[in-house]
Amino acid sequence: MSSSNATNETTEQLWFEQSINAAVYIGAMAWGLHAAVCYNAARTIILDKNKSSKIWLPFISTLFIMATINICCSINFNQLAWIDERGFPGGPLAFIVTQQNRPVNTASLATSIITIFLADGFLVHRCHVLWKKFYITGTLTLVLLASTVMSILHCVQASRANAALWDQTTLNLSVPYASLAMSLNILLTIVLVWRLLDLRRRLPITVTEEVRQRYNGVEALIVETALPYGLVSFIFVVLYGLGNTGSNLFVPLLVQLEGIIPALIIVRMIEGHAWSTDTLRRVGPAVHVFRGQEGRAAQETAPTTDDVSMFNLGNHSAHSLDIKVPANLV
Repeated sequence: MSSSNATNETTEQLWFEQSINAAVYIGAMAWGLHAAVCYNAARTIILDKNKSSKIWLPFISTLFIMATINICCSINFNQLAWIDERGFPGGPLAFIVTQQNRPVNTASLATSIITIFLADGFLVHRCHVLWKKFYITGTLTLVLLASTVMSILHCVQASRANAALWDQTTLNLSVPYASLAMSLNILLTIVLVWRLLDLRRRLPITVTEEVRQRYNGVEALIVETALPYGLVSFIFVVLYGLGNTGSNLFVPLLVQLEGIIPALIIVRMIEGHAWSTDTLRRVGPAVHVFRGQEGRAAQETAPTTDDVSMFNLGNHSAHSLDIKVPANLV
């Protein structure tokens, strides 16, 4: 049953306005999660005794500040469209489409570009840490630089008078920019998933349940592969490439995810739960049982033989052993 006070706009126009409005609410909810994650990450960094970890505090703080400015500017732009300037010729829809050059909207776009550059740069670093392959790091870095250049050009073009993200005059740069930036996010997720699945496969079967949960758990796979970031980027780039209005819903959310995912990974790094190229070396010899059943040696007294077990791997006073990790584990 339709209301007599309902707008006389077409269904497409109404859905466009609704998507812009709902996107800001979604982004605001994601900002709340970002604030909680940032607080936890900052607390973990500050309490950590390793001074080298303090370098991450300015990084996550910058991401949070940029994401906060971004959502505040988005909220203010919505306020201008639906409240402060509701008498704009053509209504809120015309305001949104033609007033993209407003300083508040330019600030929102600029902060999103800075955030995505920092987040993607961090994920490129993670790919380098896990792969140690020059061709992988080099390729990802080149794509990141190309995406950054396109994003700057897009920001300049979108800030022009009467320009908009959805206007044909800006599609010449906005579509390539969005495609390149989101494709990089997807590529980073694929590279990280590929590597982590390979490392999980090579983890010794004799590791303790605690170690297995730490490195093979669902949390490790979702967080360290930036899976939410890659999935949302994929949905956005498909919808935006098709010109679907639903793509608007994911823009503020993506900005917040760009700050959330690195903070979660940094927490795992500081707590010693994050994967790296030496993880197998660290957990392999310490928990690998070469003879007998797992845990048997922990119940024995000091051995009088040269049996290699969990006990005498950690007991260097009785024997000086040179135990090396099997070649197929490194």
